[in-house]
Amino acid sequence: MSRELLSSKVVVEEEEPRVRGIPSAPTSVAGAVGLAQRGPIGQAVLCTSFEEYQATFGGFTPDSDLALAAMGFFEQGGSHFWAVRTVHYEDASNPESHTATPAAAALTTGGGPTPAVVRGTLRPPFTLANGQRLEVSANGAEAVDVVFSGTAASVSAGRPGPYTLTAGQSLRVRVDDGRDVFIPFSEEDFGDITQATAQEVAAVLNAGLIGGRATVEAGVLRIASDTQGASSRLEVGDAVANTVFGFAGGPQVGSGNVQSLRAVELAEVRALVEAAVAGVRVAPSSLGALQLRTQSTGPGASLRVQGDASSGLGLDALLHTGDASGATDVLHLEARDAGAYANRLEVEVRPPTNGAPETFDVLVLEDGAYRESFPNLSSAQGDARYVERVLNDERTGSTYVRAFMVQPDAIPDVQTVALSGGADGLVGLDDADFIGSEAGRSGLLRARRSAGPLPSPGARARHARRPQRDGALLRGGARRPRLRRPRLARGLQRHGHRILRLAGGRPRRAL
Repeated sequence: MSRELLSSKVVVEEEEPRVRGIPSAPTSVAGAVGLAQRGPIGQAVLCTSFEEYQATFGGFTPDSDLALAAMGFFEQGGSHFWAVRTVHYEDASNPESHTATPAAAALTTGGGPTPAVVRGTLRPPFTLANGQRLEVSANGAEAVDVVFSGTAASVSAGRPGPYTLTAGQSLRVRVDDGRDVFIPFSEEDFGDITQATAQEVAAVLNAGLIGGRATVEAGVLRIASDTQGASSRLEVGDAVANTVFGFAGGPQVGSGNVQSLRAVELAEVRALVEAAVAGVRVAPSSLGALQLRTQSTGPGASLRVQGDASSGLGLDALLHTGDASGATDVLHLEARDAGAYANRLEVEVRPPTNGAPETFDVLVLEDGAYRESFPNLSSAQGDARYVERVLNDERTGSTYVRAFMVQPDAIPDVQTVALSGGADGLVGLDDADFIGSEAGRSGLLRARRSAGPLPSPGARARHARRPQRDGALLRGGARRPRLRRPRLARGLQRHGHRILRLAGGRPRRAL
């Protein structure tokens, strides 16, 4: 800062801006959320060219301008484009609740005895409750219970209410894999903030919690995650948590034999059932639903599934038996990405290229054109060309389908099957599906996090109102120089002195 005593006896000081600049993001990096033909849902994918975008998300679609935006971005010299495909979510905070479904089909073999099969009607993930069970009876044996369990991470206050709070205090809470949330306490939220009841505190917490809830049990405040299962996490920690409420420090962890009871995966059902029930295998059906089958085949094979978990898994309680001969599912095929685009795919099985026994070729077609070929595959798990291993390889496998063996060591017949049942999940689409959720890590919030830190919406709005000059940040509105003698300045103004020179600089400014 410089000073100069002018002939007018007025000392004018030039004030440096308090903020010297706005942190800027390069214009060659962008993030966008929209509808795409295919690709992962709710995940930010970096594309460095339009060809990369097309390889992951497909081409132009009538429902969305995302592909057009990507093409325009790269044509204008952009280099890093973070794209997020969105669909409709039943719960924006739960990334598994999207309504898009993958197309599926099954490769079969015929002529031999078939196993007893219980086919489900629901696709994973499944929603169950703690303690629900399946009662599985195979081949006339006594039923075996398979119990699904999951408890939420929770923490209780060390003392009952009332609690002595001060206006402006806040409580830090982190639920599952979300970020820290600071929930403030204000006087208007309580009848008497110095004697806050547990019910009043719970109401304030529930207004600010994401993915968790606060309850009162026997006068004691309790906070729990909404997730029931081994993936449940909860941490309540700061000085207020300890001194005012007496919450235990450190993260609390949920328990159970599944990661989350509200999103039980098929692989979790398979692990529990196959570990408990001998002679029964679990695999997806040709439409992606749950399917239980016996290892034994023929009319003597039988299977019945009962229990209160049956409805949540889409299973009936009827007795199913095998047949002396008929078609048997050998390999389940599912589109890598959910969406209606995969209904245009077909998978063809041919005799092996090398003529070796117990092997076969698999070819993938899109709109009748051959796209991929995988020769000399085997259904033996120990073989280097095991069909699951080859098709599902992330680097060299199929970009269109995934494969799951249903009948170990069986060889599919020569055939061509079409995938079906794929849906884009656009019914009910609204703004929340594009904006996403911090807890669910989806939508625009996912693109923003991937593209890099940006100013918050409030800060960005304030910055937009401030004029900038050569990177400096000035306050909005008419800015006047600081004057040591304002009365004299006003007098000079009345006598026609309209301009004052700022000491130490050339710019002139109206007084």
